[in-house]
Amino acid sequence: MTKSFIFFSMLYLSGVSGVNIIDGTVAVPHSRPYIAFLIITKERQLEMCGGFLIYPNVILTAAHCKGKAITVILGAHYHSKNEKSQQRIPVQKMITHEAYNDMTLENDIMILKLQFNATITKEVKTIRLPSEDDHFGPGTTCLVAGWGLTSFPGNSSNVLREVGTCYVSEDWPFVFQGDSGGPLVCPGRNNIPTAVGIVSYMNRENCEDSHGSDMYVNVPAYLKWIKSKIGVSCSG
Repeated sequence: MTKSFIFFSMLYLSGVSGVNIIDGTVAVPHSRPYIAFLIITKERQLEMCGGFLIYPNVILTAAHCKGKAITVILGAHYHSKNEKSQQRIPVQKMITHEAYNDMTLENDIMILKLQFNATITKEVKTIRLPSEDDHFGPGTTCLVAGWGLTSFPGNSSNVLREVGTCYVSEDWPFVFQGDSGGPLVCPGRNNIPTAVGIVSYMNRENCEDSHGSDMYVNVPAYLKWIKSKIGVSCSG
């Protein structure tokens, strides 16, 4: 059976807490053009999540980021500023996995269909999904980026931050809250950036807890599901 989660443990030198980027670095502006900032309307409040563009009209994110309405911001570096590169697109349809469990966060994956296609520019691009030709073994250098907390406790970041991770090793960076739904990106075939995971949740008491683990939705396990919902081939 294909595993639905990828597990991480803490990396001391630099961490992710995006569900947030703790001790990460500011990303080179627009160097991660697939990253999406989601503004989620709940019953009584607004929340934020991350996501990533896989087709001009399709965003992939975590199911627990669902709300009454979602607006997607693409092409952002400072999400709170009105940058010329930004594209704001309302979500037309939210498709959560049929077996999603909001208690255990099992099958924590959601497809967002946009009201209209994003315009592909140098600041807004899609990211490749994995294929059978991709192999991500121990020591593979991966990356997580987002606008989550920069310290614990603390405020979220207005600017996109990122941190490198080491795939399937004893030491992993960690995530917290705020950038759920963002991608875990690893070099795929021909070193093309590939969305291998989706930030789901952190299983630790706080950012100093080195015994907890972080969980990312294992994207390869859901390729057939994604294809069935959007009606096209998903792997690059």
